[in-house]
Amino acid sequence: MGVPMMFEDRKGYAIAERMAAEALGAIDPAQAAAERAVEFDAERGVFSIPFLGAEVYVSFPEGAVTSAGYKRLSGAVAILALHYLIYRGEPLRSEGWLAYRDMPGARHFASAFEDMAENRIAEAFGGDPGSLSAPAARLGGTSSNIGDASFELPAFPRVPVLLVLWGSCEGVEGTSRILFKPTAPFYLHSEDLAALGAVIADWLVAVKDGGADRV
Repeated sequence: MGVPMMFEDRKGYAIAERMAAEALGAIDPAQAAAERAVEFDAERGVFSIPFLGAEVYVSFPEGAVTSAGYKRLSGAVAILALHYLIYRGEPLRSEGWLAYRDMPGARHFASAFEDMAENRIAEAFGGDPGSLSAPAARLGGTSSNIGDASFELPAFPRVPVLLVLWGSCEGVEGTSRILFKPTAPFYLHSEDLAALGAVIADWLVAVKDGGADRV
C-alpha cells in the first residue's frame, strides 16, 4: 500500500513545508491571488485563504502559515495552504465529480486514502448519517442529495470536495466517498489531495467529539 510521505514519516512535514515556503518567494503574489481566488494584502504581505470554513494566513515571501488567532501552523494544513498557492498541475478532461483514485498518480495512495479518510468518516458517522450534518456545517459544507447524507465542502476556493455517506444497514457497514472536481489536480498534487482527505476526516471527527478550534 502506497502511503503519502506526509503520513509515512512526520519529518516529511518539515521538509515539504520548508521547500514550499522557499518556492513561495518566486511567485507573483497578485497573480497567484487572482488565479487561486484568495486575497493578498500587499501592504502587509499576507495571503488570506479560506479553508474548510476557517481562514488561514500565509506571509509573503517568508511562507509562515498562521491561523486567525495568529497561531503558527505546521504540518498538513500549512503544507496544503502553501501548495495551493504555488502548485500548477494539469486538470483532467472530465466532467462531474471524480473519485480520488481517478486523480493523476493517485492509485499509489488509494488504499491509504480510503483507510485514513473515507473509512474513518464511515466508522464515525455510518451508524447515524444525520450526525454528519453539524460537523459538515462547521466546515462550511452545504447539503447535497446523494447517498444517506452528502455535503459539498469548500476545501479551498478553487477546490470543492463532495463528501457522500451511506449509513450502515442490516449488518452491512457504512461507507463514504470523498469526490473531487476534474480541476482539482491543477491546484493540488494527488499526495496533497490525500492529505486533504485525512484533514477533512480529522476535523469532522474532532467536531463530532466536541472539539472547538480546528486551526
